[in-house]
Amino acid sequence: MIAIISDIHGNLEALQAVFKHMDSDCDVYCAGDVVGYGPNPNECCELLRSRGVPAVMGNHDFACANIDRLDSGDEQFPDEQRELCRRIFEGKNTVAKASSRWTNRVLTGQNKQWLRELPLKLEVEGLTIVHGCPGTPEQMLNDYVLPGQATAALTEQVGGRMLVVGHSHLPMRTARVMNPGSVGQPRDRNWMASYAILDLVRFKFRYIQDEDLSFRIVSKVASILRVPYDIGTTIQKIKDEPELPDTLGERLTVGL
Repeated sequence: MIAIISDIHGNLEALQAVFKHMDSDCDVYCAGDVVGYGPNPNECCELLRSRGVPAVMGNHDFACANIDRLDSGDEQFPDEQRELCRRIFEGKNTVAKASSRWTNRVLTGQNKQWLRELPLKLEVEGLTIVHGCPGTPEQMLNDYVLPGQATAALTEQVGGRMLVVGHSHLPMRTARVMNPGSVGQPRDRNWMASYAILDLVRFKFRYIQDEDLSFRIVSKVASILRVPYDIGTTIQKIKDEPELPDTLGERLTVGL
């Protein structure tokens, strides 16, 4: 059985609740954004690292691990990546920028390095996992696949595998594309943590070209699950950090 998590965003209480909820024999994969927004970036990194969870890099992971290098002259940070990081960071709203600066400041060197070394794409168990959208590094980090955009043309890029994405924080399940929703900051007006389970088969087959039959197969083996967690503790932690905007806690209560 495969479990897919995504968009944890430093919400330790939500991540712990999801791990407690899923079967202990699950193979777990993460579709990115372990950090950003939430009050426990180090603890979330360390929990995934301790459990050996393979993860791809999300846009917040990339920015939060690297914004202190933007003007540092670090020769190990190539100019192309530096400019990409600058574009991603400068494209954020005021609240996201504030949380990224705080996260960058509190992340340990070890966790920053772990985030910097995450791949942009994983191909495992018949799945292709990216945070954003298949394509260029910038697209894999920062482009959205929203409900209604999961077309056959998009999934042709992943060679018959099932495409798993994150980034939008919106759960989605189609014949060839899945978004598990967000563990730590759901945006579908449901405050509970979201993750996905893929059951019964290991997706070793290439997808049947008949869309309806393909969806009926996937619908029997893929589920989006919701898990309540101690949201009050997370909100209080955010309030206790002067550099984290209170709105980051308030939005959790309404799933936005």
